[in-house]
Amino acid sequence: MSKQASNFQKKAMRPMYRGKEIFKPVNEVYRFKTDGFHGELFRPERDNYPGKALICFSGSDGRFEWTRMLAQVFQAHGLTALALAYVAEEGLPKAFYHVPIDPLEAAAKRLHGMSYEKVGLWGISKGAELALTAGSLLPGLVNAVVAVAPMNTVCQGFSEETGIPIMPGSAWTFHGEEVPYTPFGLDKFPTGQVVWKSLKAREVTMYDLYIPLVQNPNPAAVIQAESITGPILLISSKMDTMWPSEAAAEQIMKRLRENNFSYSYQHLSYDYGGHLFVPMELRLAKFFRGDRGKYKELSREARMDSLTKTLEFVTRW
Repeated sequence: MSKQASNFQKKAMRPMYRGKEIFKPVNEVYRFKTDGFHGELFRPERDNYPGKALICFSGSDGRFEWTRMLAQVFQAHGLTALALAYVAEEGLPKAFYHVPIDPLEAAAKRLHGMSYEKVGLWGISKGAELALTAGSLLPGLVNAVVAVAPMNTVCQGFSEETGIPIMPGSAWTFHGEEVPYTPFGLDKFPTGQVVWKSLKAREVTMYDLYIPLVQNPNPAAVIQAESITGPILLISSKMDTMWPSEAAAEQIMKRLRENNFSYSYQHLSYDYGGHLFVPMELRLAKFFRGDRGKYKELSREARMDSLTKTLEFVTRW
């Protein structure tokens, strides 16, 4: 990597790491009680992608703050981004159980009503599961999907309370109906097993818990990605040991091929990087081997390349 490119990456990522905003515009803020969704709209000073907007959200950490940070990354590159919360905010569920997709539908309608002709979704991990599921359920409203560290099936719900209870139903609902899901096949979360394997691997891993869901999903719960009315970009890392995102992405690609998906679709599989494959620095990344030590700089290069590829994807869609 050239010194100039390296400096660009550090400059682009440093503000997000410290939690500082790149711009200080007056952003539109939305709340579930009044608007039907909880979010914040980040408009760029110069719009490089007129008529397009990206709704982005985080994974199972549920933190809206780093979703806002991510939206600022896209804003800094001239793309309008709506940071969206789907759990853990006022009016929204506290657990990843029966989380309604309806607020995302309301957000997409709002953006279309603001003359954004094309509205895409960007989600990571649990958020990638949401992005693909919502995209399949909202044809016309969703015009593109970027799924980072994706899952090919809707999963069973869970809570982040002590012991991580497994909930008796789907992670998602839509228009009041439960979205079909693939169950874990367990009565309770295998905390001891997960802790032991994570200590052995020297990073947080739930890979073995999710492998059966990826390989043998409930047919009714497989995400119908072919119903998405727009192009799809899947991004994964071969070093993702949190869950089998690369294998899940390949299952999605296979389904799209078999259904003769009419829009463009691509899977970017990177050699380096952990589960938190985002174009910014997060302190949580230290819990994954692919983002620390000898892999730290390689991971950063891969994640920044994924940002470049994502913006190219937005240009084409």
